[in-house]
Amino acid sequence: MKKAKIILLTGQSNAVGVGHCKYLPDHFSAQKVAEYRAGYPNVQINYFSHDKKSDGFVTTGLGCTELTKDTFGPEVGMAEVLTQRYPGQQIFIVKCAYGGSCLWHDWISPSGGEVYDAESHDDAQRAEHYCGYSWCYNELCKILPQSLETLEAQGYEPEIIAFCWMQGEGDADTDEHVAQYERLYTAMLADIHAGYGKYFSKDCVYVDGGISEIWTLYRQINEIKRAYAANTPNSYYLDTIGAGLTTLHEPQPEPDIYHYDADSTVKLGHMFAEHIKL
Repeated sequence: MKKAKIILLTGQSNAVGVGHCKYLPDHFSAQKVAEYRAGYPNVQINYFSHDKKSDGFVTTGLGCTELTKDTFGPEVGMAEVLTQRYPGQQIFIVKCAYGGSCLWHDWISPSGGEVYDAESHDDAQRAEHYCGYSWCYNELCKILPQSLETLEAQGYEPEIIAFCWMQGEGDADTDEHVAQYERLYTAMLADIHAGYGKYFSKDCVYVDGGISEIWTLYRQINEIKRAYAANTPNSYYLDTIGAGLTTLHEPQPEPDIYHYDADSTVKLGHMFAEHIKL
């Protein structure tokens, strides 16, 4: 049975992606922009991204983000690198990401604490951005088995090879939230493994993106991420600040300082892909 190599991409708005498509020509050649617009057919994505669903696997490209925005996420840069590195290899991304979500509230998992609410699902209350404790985690635990079942029905043997986490901005607001961050992240990973451990490759990598300097307690959150990766096997920390990712330039004339510019959104995907091996 052929393997289906799966990458999980989760987190908040910089995982959703707010890179504006119209600025891509400012940073890349016309040929490269056309490539991004055409997408990468060998890298298929099933996503629930803020308020938009693919409802199945589709070609990874621009627009896997929000209904009302012409934007893209880090999956584009990720697909670009993986296509170059593994030409002709079929790869699958399962993306579950929501803007403004935080680990202590929206992503909290069953072993994270008593506030976990198993009935909290975004689908049930689409008019509300926040749907109670754990709604993001629960949505991940809906799209993931749906994706696995789809691939199995197509004759694949699903294998999760990477967990990519771009989150922490929503928790970089109070010392209380920072103090709980590592515990809740560890609990979330443990619960995902408890439910879907048989699908995880023994060599699965866990790649965690650092947050930008615009957030109040970014140093504390990033140090937690850095230390966790240093002390945990198969875990990697992305130093997005050291890599020069920016949030200060787009869109004009009033830049959205909380979200990565178009070129930095692509680069974020490249950085995740650097650690993903098939």
